[in-house]
Amino acid sequence: MKISLQFSSSIYNCDVIITDAFERQNYFVNLEEVEPDHPYELEIDIRSHDFELTVIPKMADYKAALSDIAVQDWKDKLAQKVGNVMLSMLDKTLLRVGCTYVISGAKEKDVIHLCDQEYVFGTLDKFDLLELIPMAYMFFEASCNGVLCKCSNAFPTNRKEVVSCAKKLTLLDFGVHLIFTYPIQVGRIKKLTSDKKVRNTLTKFNRLSEQERQKILDKKEKFMS
Repeated sequence: MKISLQFSSSIYNCDVIITDAFERQNYFVNLEEVEPDHPYELEIDIRSHDFELTVIPKMADYKAALSDIAVQDWKDKLAQKVGNVMLSMLDKTLLRVGCTYVISGAKEKDVIHLCDQEYVFGTLDKFDLLELIPMAYMFFEASCNGVLCKCSNAFPTNRKEVVSCAKKLTLLDFGVHLIFTYPIQVGRIKKLTSDKKVRNTLTKFNRLSEQERQKILDKKEKFMS
């Protein structure tokens, strides 16, 4: 039985794992050159109507992409170096999360849509006076026939780098107050990036009604605007 996985454009590539009663299939999907109006489709052959689909975001090879830019003078070299630093920092502040979806009753020629999604923990709360470091989960969301697929598991993939970056960012704000802010800032990031917190947050988000989900997404857009 053949079905298709359709990927929207994304800043991430991804690993895809298909697990059914008979076998486990692994794919790497390169989304670096996918255009917004032209989704990428991966056709897969499965032997079961029920299976698990795991999608793991992978940072694109931005260094290679930037190295392909023609360097004509010192300004181009500077732009290249700044680009490397900015993209490296971005990758270390956003938590990439792999998600496993349960697909039931799949049929021939079904199309499962996969698009990148963010879950943002804002800082506009009673702790805002501490200028808490923002935290965002970056993951792929799966849907079929306009209905979200059930998320059975979610797990962080770059927790070590995110926690390390949070420590460095906190130390930049040097002063006596650091005695109090450091354990709060770093402790918060450690908690938000823990296996249990990531799994519980995204599986709960997946189960919400569309109206409840939209409230969270609207809050995210407001926070990021």
